[in-house]
Amino acid sequence: MKLIRLSCAGLLLAGLCLGITENALALEIGSRRAPLVTDFTRMRVELKGALLAKQVDSHLKQNDLALLAVGDFLSANPGVSSPIAHSRMKRYQRAAAGLRSILAISADGVLLHDSYNLPAPDINLGDRLYVREAVRQGSGDLRINPPVVGRQSGLPFIPITRGLFNVEGVATGVVVGIMGPETLLPEDSNCALCISVVLTSDMDVMVSRPSGLQLSKDLVSHIKESVSFTGIELIDINGGLTLFTWTKNNYAGVITVVGELLPD
Repeated sequence: MKLIRLSCAGLLLAGLCLGITENALALEIGSRRAPLVTDFTRMRVELKGALLAKQVDSHLKQNDLALLAVGDFLSANPGVSSPIAHSRMKRYQRAAAGLRSILAISADGVLLHDSYNLPAPDINLGDRLYVREAVRQGSGDLRINPPVVGRQSGLPFIPITRGLFNVEGVATGVVVGIMGPETLLPEDSNCALCISVVLTSDMDVMVSRPSGLQLSKDLVSHIKESVSFTGIELIDINGGLTLFTWTKNNYAGVITVVGELLPD
């Protein structure tokens, strides 16, 4: 498994490379010659990468606004009744992008309000890492967590969280958005040999197509070490070459990766 870096002085943050003057870029891998990566192929992959990054950014911003609204409402109404909290949270959840529900959880993990169920189930989520981390980080910043499986639904979801803190900085609760992984990756019927991945800032896979995909260690290492916000790599995986482009999203630190298997 080998990584070949493609250089381009005209690489833009949006992902389009305009600095190529030749019709194709030939690469050497060991003793054999890689297939030509044409300008069109490269620009097509970079455009897919830019579109995915923009879509993920838009979804996260929209869902974060819903969490902020719920957090503000609960902070201003600490003794609100369950029916009123449920109704308000449901309205924000429906206005968001692909949130299955929004949960309001106490600082010690007790589920207080649920936009999906009324009354909220009598459960404690204090052992969930996404709840503990939201409290531990000591700020109300948006946090994108690795996927987990719902205890009630049995379905995987991506928990996005905001901790709630009083004026003394003491945690009062956590607002959680239950986001379906499929929300972040649209179906791409035009490219059967394409790869799409969304990673957390800690390089945990949130969702991928094909499902269960694990990126090569070379690619993961280069993304982590790079000071750039975007890049393009040619990876030799089991004798097949795949052109990857990746983007470090400014919003919440998620990373989007798009790849296309090249013909022999």
